[in-house]
Amino acid sequence: MSSPIEIVSAVFSQYFDWIMFAAMGLVALWSVSRRNGKQRHARQLLRKAIHEDATAISLHPEVDPRRCTGCGTCTAACPEGEVLQLVKHRSVLVAPAKCVGHGECERACPMGAITLVFGTKTRGIDIPRITSDFETNVPGVYIAGELGGMGLIRNAVKQGHLAAKHALENLRTIGGHTDTDILIVGAGPAGMSASLTAVAAKKRYLCIEQNSFGGTVANFPRQKIVMTSPVVLPIVGPLKFKSNKVPKEELLEKWERIRKATTLKIQEAITFRGFEVHNGIFVVATSAGLIRTRKVILAMGVRGTPRKLGLPNEDLPKVTYHLVDPQQYRNRSIAIVGSGNSAAEAAIALANPRYENKVTLLVRGQGLSRCNDENERNVSALIAEDRIQMLTASEVKEIDRDFLVVQQKEQTVQLPNDYLLILAGTELPHKFLMGLGIEIEKKFGEPLATKLPDRKAL
Repeated sequence: MSSPIEIVSAVFSQYFDWIMFAAMGLVALWSVSRRNGKQRHARQLLRKAIHEDATAISLHPEVDPRRCTGCGTCTAACPEGEVLQLVKHRSVLVAPAKCVGHGECERACPMGAITLVFGTKTRGIDIPRITSDFETNVPGVYIAGELGGMGLIRNAVKQGHLAAKHALENLRTIGGHTDTDILIVGAGPAGMSASLTAVAAKKRYLCIEQNSFGGTVANFPRQKIVMTSPVVLPIVGPLKFKSNKVPKEELLEKWERIRKATTLKIQEAITFRGFEVHNGIFVVATSAGLIRTRKVILAMGVRGTPRKLGLPNEDLPKVTYHLVDPQQYRNRSIAIVGSGNSAAEAAIALANPRYENKVTLLVRGQGLSRCNDENERNVSALIAEDRIQMLTASEVKEIDRDFLVVQQKEQTVQLPNDYLLILAGTELPHKFLMGLGIEIEKKFGEPLATKLPDRKAL
């Protein structure tokens, strides 16, 4: 007589194939259901982007459907969240306005189906004309970093290095005496990288900054996360931090230590005003006098040219275009114009209950179309807690000392107002650049002149 164990074993053996088949079927059904759920969510995001007329305003991926196999590697690689998603088994840009040009999707795609482009086929974007070495149409003048239409510290560092490397390898000795071989305008990430490249090449250089060392980064709000990807600096190598999310203060502290260790020649509070060319030499006008140099790198970013509303009274002291220290605003009625990360982060910071502010977010569209997922979730949570009020489809029509007149759809609203923060992005100083002879061109979905740097490259 067989034991119970032997009976169970015999039954299990007899029906093993059926049991395995059923288990595999359940796994397959779960996988299909999960995939279909993601597809539905992706289609919802795409419909939302179309409804809000959201378009990428800067560098963003363009997917070739003929090469895309729907593997989903690019969707997982994007650090900004749900920017790329699979729709009908092909990668689609479902949140174009949230893309900031990381380029991780392009690097991750095993099929080479993604190309980073400026503008779209119907909406162009104006950027300076530069070569793959970041040289403009004016020989000897280079543009690196945000001024060239690309954000992100990692990109700026790489561009500053490549621009300085090309400039220093092509120095001309004609034209007589100069004060320096290369003049770098801007002491942000691109300017710092270019300066370190000049140090490594043992060439004469000078870096000038109209504000303070750190450039744009120094003007960011307190504790703002400014870097989430590894960065490699010339001479220094990889920058190591405690966390993958690096706040502004920690980055600036690291840069300051590097500045002292390498004795970088950086002069602050000096404004760049333009240049003339005489016998192949650049005579650069600054607030501290004239500087004669053989090459010029413009790495000053666009922070100094914020996008304005163009309204009367916009010059009132209560109007500002950046938030540095939220603690200076307490028990105030504050309005913030913008739908991007800067506006969202300012609203989150100012809505801290310790400050007792009344915060209103004024958005032209239907929502925070240009925010990353984390900021959008945080703002939504604060709206639910009644700590932030958001007026969609709204536009400031009048600025008064004590209030704002806001048009919201068909309704006119008067808001009590102590401070107005206009965080609607920045504008490239095209007129200034064209005054220097630098050509500006409109890109309609055209690729970069050169690939973004590999993570490990420098």
